[in-house]
Amino acid sequence: MLAFASSLALIIAAGGDARPTLPVLPKEPTIDGLLKDLSPAQTFKLPPSAKGPSADLSVKAAFRKDTLYLGVSVSDDVVLPEDRLDLILYFPDSGLTSKGVVYRFGPEGSRPPHPELGGKPWAEALVRAATKASAKGFDLEIAVPARALPRFQAKKPLLLSVCLEYADVDRPAQEASALSTCVSGDMPAGPARLPDELRRNLKLEVATADVEGLEAREHGWVGYARLHFPQWAQGDTALTPTSLAELVVGKDAVDPASVGLPLPRQLLLADNRPLFVVLTGRDPYQQKDTCEDQRELRVALYVVDGRAASRVLEWPAANCKLGRAMRFELSVDGSLTIGYTNGSTAHFVWSGDHFERSELG
Repeated sequence: MLAFASSLALIIAAGGDARPTLPVLPKEPTIDGLLKDLSPAQTFKLPPSAKGPSADLSVKAAFRKDTLYLGVSVSDDVVLPEDRLDLILYFPDSGLTSKGVVYRFGPEGSRPPHPELGGKPWAEALVRAATKASAKGFDLEIAVPARALPRFQAKKPLLLSVCLEYADVDRPAQEASALSTCVSGDMPAGPARLPDELRRNLKLEVATADVEGLEAREHGWVGYARLHFPQWAQGDTALTPTSLAELVVGKDAVDPASVGLPLPRQLLLADNRPLFVVLTGRDPYQQKDTCEDQRELRVALYVVDGRAASRVLEWPAANCKLGRAMRFELSVDGSLTIGYTNGSTAHFVWSGDHFERSELG
């Protein structure tokens, strides 16, 4: 989020409800910069005392199916190409490690975000926007589909912080003055609530109870547990060992062969369900004849059923205490054995939906 010189409060114009549920539109609006088809959207306005010397903001928000719709009216006495509007979206209850997203616009419509904002090009391409010049400035209509939203709550109410920051440059050589609809990064009356039908419309079949947040990927979805571990995933198509690793950890996936570990790409449970292996971390034995204590490789097993996968075990694959996992065996009765070069062996038994540690033979 950009840090501007001032931060101004957002006042809910109608009702004063600290947790308003955004209205559901009767039909999908046309993204053309005309805000009439956003009725009956919830309207947010800056109070008169918070208006800038030469600019003002008014925001409408509504929802339909799996998409957030926003209409922004910018009043600006001199609209210049250098003026910019940032939309910041964040679900505060989606987990401690979740992050917001920032989308940037100008009088001409969508803009590529600044590299420091860390936007995902595939998500930015999903956001639709159009502008229309007005007598007082310009109107901006934005459609943000669920795939372009940040990580959101898997079960809790969908409370969303919607913040807009407008940088008004009256002359190119001047420093921008700023308007913001949020104070200290959040809406002063509390986040607005999205209808629960968002999750229903996405048809995400989350089988694991400990998933706290759901986050979109370019080719699927990932569910995060409380401690940030990817606990569940659903691909747009049937998962493979490669596509699962790309989905849950992306570029952090480690090829076992590249670190000298004989880990299988997949195993098979007694009921014929496959277990896919995902390796992450940093090799502690990267330097020959030395081991770096601060480094560790960890292996995760996911039971896969078509497009869905649930994590059933996460365990060290290499560290300075255990050594390297050079034996990885799954018996027909569901017993899993991991043997390490330092002499220790870890035993696990299948308990129906995950592996449990066992010290028995």
